[in-house]
Amino acid sequence: MVAYNEERLKAVGVVEALRAGVPTRVSTRTLPDLREELTELIQDDLELFLQEQSVPGRLIWGRYGQGKTHVLTNVEHLALEMGFAVSRVSLSREVSCHNLGHFYSRVAQLLRTPDSNVFGLQRKLNQKKASDLPESQIIKPGRYSHPLPAIILEDYLYSEGEDQDLLYGYLMGGKVSTAELRRLHKVYRGQPMPKFERNFKTEEDATALFGMLADAVCFCGYKGWVILIDELELVARLGKISRLKAYRNLNWLLNWSGTMRFPIYTVAAAAENLRDEMWHATDANRLHDESIMPELALEKFGEADRDRIRKFFETGNSGRCPIIQPVTEDALLGLLEQLVLIHGRAYDWNATLNVEKLLHDLGSHPIRSYIRATLEALDICCLYQEEVTPEVEDLVASTLEEDNSFFSDSVEEE
Repeated sequence: MVAYNEERLKAVGVVEALRAGVPTRVSTRTLPDLREELTELIQDDLELFLQEQSVPGRLIWGRYGQGKTHVLTNVEHLALEMGFAVSRVSLSREVSCHNLGHFYSRVAQLLRTPDSNVFGLQRKLNQKKASDLPESQIIKPGRYSHPLPAIILEDYLYSEGEDQDLLYGYLMGGKVSTAELRRLHKVYRGQPMPKFERNFKTEEDATALFGMLADAVCFCGYKGWVILIDELELVARLGKISRLKAYRNLNWLLNWSGTMRFPIYTVAAAAENLRDEMWHATDANRLHDESIMPELALEKFGEADRDRIRKFFETGNSGRCPIIQPVTEDALLGLLEQLVLIHGRAYDWNATLNVEKLLHDLGSHPIRSYIRATLEALDICCLYQEEVTPEVEDLVASTLEEDNSFFSDSVEEE
């Protein structure tokens, strides 16, 4: 039976995470940080956030395979170590951000805290009492666009058993009927739920849900809520009006117009072709979002939103949003040499590989391709004692074209 000590298990975890293309906390902490300047930039933001809780977020641009996801992984672990709660989500067929209520349900359910491996806040909330609420912002009148989420959070602290789980599901973006919420309020508070000036609408009042959860994070003793968004370029698949809504929502989450009143800091990562092909395309025959979206915002939502959308594109194209630069050859060689050592430790063999020759034989490729090629060469050498230079196919950025059927919840409104 093969013995695996802690060091070897850690090495196996690093190699398999890289093989799967999914950076983990262990892999990012074990391997050299090739984007240290970006990590330090965001660390400065988080340190300022600790003092002010009102810091504009950042959009990180980069080509496919150049390490955007790896940067977000580093930021996730950094934020957790600094005492923040973190939600990290990648846009996909199931997740978009043009419907802020639907997006909330995704990021809320993925909330991680520094002191737990379980998603969410339920364990910490269960240690709180309703009598603790006056020391928080949650019950402050007028704090949210609609008072319902704050009332349900307070009801949660009075409730118990399955009813408490039901209310917690609502707080995390689940669907619970208004009639059921009113019934539970009366059961545990002994009085009817207050009448509101208007009904709660999930999409329109999603900012209240975000604000409630951000305040709840601080109520539970954490420093604030960090939201990380990957694959942002997929907003280009949305139709024109849905893209406008996504830009409005992102502008608010990133706090680029100074309208964020809650302890939320957001970092998003996007492929450069979103900016180059969709925002200000060079094709003279095609209108680009930087031109059409402000006027569409004026038509749909008014002057204030037109100005915010203009600000969104200005900031997205500014120095506030760094571009991932190519790494130096020396830094890349150091990474691959470290990977050789880890592979040998993981599979208990005397791993050797001329990474400088491999690098030169492969030619110019994204970092991800070099890592996969190194792993493949090491695997073959370990199993068959043969030295090979794997063939590498170029990573191709996906075409950014409108596709109303791409997102499961995408319904274009005209």
